[in-house]
Amino acid sequence: MSDDNEVDMFALRPDFKGPKTVGILLIIFSVFLAFVAKADLDLAQTDEVSDAYMEKILETPNQQGDNVSFDEYQLYHKEVNDNSGYLIRGVSLAIGSTAGIVGGALLYRMKPVGGKLALAGALVSFVGGVLGNMIFYDAAELHLKGTIRDNAEYFGYACGVCTFFVASLALLPLINARARLAFDEANKVELVQDESE
Repeated sequence: MSDDNEVDMFALRPDFKGPKTVGILLIIFSVFLAFVAKADLDLAQTDEVSDAYMEKILETPNQQGDNVSFDEYQLYHKEVNDNSGYLIRGVSLAIGSTAGIVGGALLYRMKPVGGKLALAGALVSFVGGVLGNMIFYDAAELHLKGTIRDNAEYFGYACGVCTFFVASLALLPLINARARLAFDEANKVELVQDESE
């Protein structure tokens, strides 16, 4: 005997919290990408890096026995800059971070276009990041040695993983059935009929 008032515990219910949480996470990760983008774009406009900057970068590797000179690092920087490595990675990450922040804000307001925008931005960052990091790696192979050369490769992997994670995060509310139900309910247009007619 079935009761019509019995609640179906397996029925899909709209998930309003999920997309909002994803939106907040997208904004946080996109702000981090924005800082990396700014650093790259600043370096793209610098012909030579300062001694203070190189001292900070080379201190730990040289303590571990890399013995990379300031001249070698300056050549590495010039090689990356001449091949537009900083510019490619910086611009692509800037596009991705902007799209992620705007997309995250839209997702928080329950607009599914936010997920699509953040996903597109993350894909641009991923492709630009891979291309840019190939230039960094080639320059490191030519001019650097030891752990600092390896760090150029590891940073490329980290950048790829980070942008892939942001893309996966942006895709989540677009493919989740409960999130799609919540989008439909939040964006439902109700037609109000004038009773005076």
